[in-house]
Amino acid sequence: MATFENPNSPVQPQPGVYAWYVQRTGYEIAIYVGNAGARNSCLRKGTLYRGASELQRSIFTSNSARDELDTDFVVGTAVLYFEEKRGWPCVWRHISDDPNEEIKYVRDLKPVLQNESNAAIRRDYKVKKGVKDYWYQRRTKEGVEEAEREVFSVLDKAISNDPRFH
Repeated sequence: MATFENPNSPVQPQPGVYAWYVQRTGYEIAIYVGNAGARNSCLRKGTLYRGASELQRSIFTSNSARDELDTDFVVGTAVLYFEEKRGWPCVWRHISDDPNEEIKYVRDLKPVLQNESNAAIRRDYKVKKGVKDYWYQRRTKEGVEEAEREVFSVLDKAISNDPRFH
């Protein structure tokens, strides 16, 4: 299971930037870089909260048409893919106390799941179906398995074309 490397340094909830990494022999590759605390909220959400939410795949679909997978599900499924399918350990790490530095880290680390230009999850990982409530109606064991297969397929293609994995 994935490791949370520095969950209490700084003490949480802490706004900032965090990253998920897949560990290969002698080096790491960023999977995803995210932030917490950039938006005003009545309840403080820290970087550890975001990482735990993603690892648990807390949200399956959240766009208004409910026809694409949520970031939490995609990131958590990527961690599952690297650990269970590939046998490569993953680690979460708080990397900055400034949530506005997310794009800087995305550009520096070039995470597998994200566009460098805007830090958004690449569309192909969201597995958008274009049918209203497609994923919402598939909130079953079989639907989750279908979504996993689709995300795994995109990851298979991505890492086969990424020299960092060879």
